[in-house]
Amino acid sequence: MSYQLLAMENPLLDIQCNATEELLSKYNLKANDAILADASHQPMYQEIVDKFDVVYVAGGAAQNTARGAQYLLPPNSTVYIGCVSDDEYANKMKEAAAADGLRTVYMTTDEAPTGTCGVLITGHNRSLVANLAAAEKFKLDFLKKPENWQIVENAKYYYFGGFFVTHDGGFASAVEVSKHAAANNKIFALNLSAPFLSQFFKERLDAVIENADLLFGNEDEARTYSKSAGWGTDDVKEIAKKLAQLPKGNGRPRTVVITQGADETVAAVGDAVSVFPVTKVAEADIVDTNGAGDAFCGGFMGLYAQGVEDVARCVQAGHYLASLCIKQVGPTFPKVADREPLPNF
Repeated sequence: MSYQLLAMENPLLDIQCNATEELLSKYNLKANDAILADASHQPMYQEIVDKFDVVYVAGGAAQNTARGAQYLLPPNSTVYIGCVSDDEYANKMKEAAAADGLRTVYMTTDEAPTGTCGVLITGHNRSLVANLAAAEKFKLDFLKKPENWQIVENAKYYYFGGFFVTHDGGFASAVEVSKHAAANNKIFALNLSAPFLSQFFKERLDAVIENADLLFGNEDEARTYSKSAGWGTDDVKEIAKKLAQLPKGNGRPRTVVITQGADETVAAVGDAVSVFPVTKVAEADIVDTNGAGDAFCGGFMGLYAQGVEDVARCVQAGHYLASLCIKQVGPTFPKVADREPLPNF
C-alpha cells in the first residue's frame, strides 16, 4: 500500500502526571523543557507511577505529529517507522496508533525495553524527560530492507523529529531519506524538537536541515539555534529568515515555521517573513498544553500533504489542531466520529 506521509523518529510511551515544584527540583528539571534522561533521572519514572496519578499516552514527537496529520488526511494516508521492544508498552503504542488510523512499522529490538518519556506538568508548563531505550537502537539496515525502503520510495512527504539525530541509526536514516527527497523533488520536513539538539548535536542537525524543505520549531529552539550559530540575535523573525536561507540541497526555497505558544506564529520563505496571530483558547477550556507543538505540525502537514502549499492556510490548520489538542489530556484529539466538521482552511 502507498502512503502519502512517512514520519520517523523515536517512539516513546509517555508517562504523564501533574507534578510538583518539589519533584522538578529533586531531579534538577526546568518547568518547560525537553531533555534526555541520564542516570540521575532513572528513579523518577517509578516515583511518578508510585506517587502520582499517571496517564499513559502513545508518544514521541513525530508519532504525535503523524497521528495529527492523519486526523486531517483521508484514511490510510500515514505510516510511522521507529524502534521498540517486544513488551507491553510497545503493544499499548501499537493499539493507540492503530486507533488513530496510523500504520506503524516498528523495528523490534531485544537490547532494551520500549522507550518512555516522563511528562511532568505544572500549570501550563511541561517538562519532558525522555528515556530513549529501544528507540535509540534503530538501524539504517532495517529501513533499507526492500519492503521498508519501498515505503520510503512510495511516500511523497516526509516528517522527521530532530530527536532522531541523537543516535547513529536515526541520524543515518534522516540523512538518507532527506537526500532521497531532495533528489526526487519530494517534500522533507524536520523539527528542531528541543534546545539541547542545537547545543550538542548541531552538526548532525545541520546535515539534515540541508535537505529540509520545511523546518519547524518553537521560539526557545529557534533562539538556542541562533546562539549556537553565533548569529547574535534573539529576534524570532530574523532567526526564521536566517534558518530559511541556510544552504539547501536543491533549488526549492525552504519554509521555516516558528511557533510561540499563544503568541503569533512566524513563517519565513526565503527572505520574506509573515506572522499569523493565534486564536486564543479560553483559559477555562485549556486542559493540557503538552503536545500542542506536535499537534500544530500535524495540522500543518495534514493540509500540506494534500497538495496545499499556501503557508497561511497550513498555519491555520496547525492552529486549529493545536487548539483541539490543548482541550484534551496529552497529545490527543477528539475521536473522528465525535469531532465537529473540519473548517474550510
